[in-house]
Amino acid sequence: MKLLADFIIVSGFVVTIIILVMLTTSKKRELPKGILIVLLGLSAMILLTLYAHLHQIHALFAFTLLFEDGAGLLIGPLVFLYIESIFNQEENLILKRWLHFVPFITYWIVVSLPKTIAIYYGEEIFEYVGLFRNAYVALAKNIFVLIYIFFSIRLFLKYKELMKSNYSTFTNDNYGWLKKLLMAFLIVFLFDMVVITVYIIFKPSFEWDLGIISVMFLSFVIFYLGYHGLKQSIVHFPEFLIKSEEVKGNGKRQLQKLMLSSQELETIKDKLNARISEEKPYLQQELTLNDLADLVGISDKNLSLYLNHSLNTSFYDFVNKCRVEEVKEKLKQEEYKKYSLLGMAFASGFNSKSSFYRAFKKETGISPTEFKKKIPS
Repeated sequence: MKLLADFIIVSGFVVTIIILVMLTTSKKRELPKGILIVLLGLSAMILLTLYAHLHQIHALFAFTLLFEDGAGLLIGPLVFLYIESIFNQEENLILKRWLHFVPFITYWIVVSLPKTIAIYYGEEIFEYVGLFRNAYVALAKNIFVLIYIFFSIRLFLKYKELMKSNYSTFTNDNYGWLKKLLMAFLIVFLFDMVVITVYIIFKPSFEWDLGIISVMFLSFVIFYLGYHGLKQSIVHFPEFLIKSEEVKGNGKRQLQKLMLSSQELETIKDKLNARISEEKPYLQQELTLNDLADLVGISDKNLSLYLNHSLNTSFYDFVNKCRVEEVKEKLKQEEYKKYSLLGMAFASGFNSKSSFYRAFKKETGISPTEFKKKIPS
């Protein structure tokens, strides 16, 4: 079993270094990649600490423990901020969220550093540090990470919903991996918490440290994050969308705040309908809220407000409703008889079969195939 552990640790460390090199040599200097670099660096330190522990390499263990000991207090905030940095383009995001790092910095100064000094000198210089060498502290670290994973999942779901307010096209292929990643983090730390809890209650004498399994799984999850993070695109949400999500109010209060009169709303309606009818902007697969607002000649904020409160719909649903109507028209036209349903969908602005079928059934109550059968030949 020790030989297997060595193989996984060494191969995992090599893969981590390869991904780190790819990230650090990337020309794009983006905050999400910077956070990934720190996470992968932590992963490397965790693996080295485990290797040093298994092989009793005293000097290496003392050095890597300095970074590994409080890693859990840093992984949670970093995962949370990684999710936020993909969707929120606020300047100096890390500096403005500095409070997230206070637990790690405090623990590092009070516990991790004294522990390392004690290992180097071979004696307990700071007696209180002994209080932090027990399973209860490890359990508290896991709970801390799990709280952050929970809030990270909530944040991801919030931003995923905001996608409908700004983009006419998005697929699970683009961001589905983030959901899997968060679930994987959740499973790893829940597993580790169960192992620690069993140890506290029953104090079994394991021949092989089950904590090693948790470390290996955690490393695999971070590899997964690094691999997908290399190609992860950043989403630009208008600032007003994020702020409106943070401070929710009822529709009437928001209308009053933005000073939109009934006449202004009617003007937006007329302009929007004219542009939709004449230019069919929904045929653009990558149409965004800002694109349509520019075409109509209004602000993206006012367009979003009109869609949300006057039409009671999101930008995503509004555009896809137009696309569904376009497909329905094409189904009746002789020139499109040679097209497949999917061909018509793509010609109408959809970019995937799943989004087309989902939108069509939502608008009509039946599938495109069933609808086509009902059209007279």
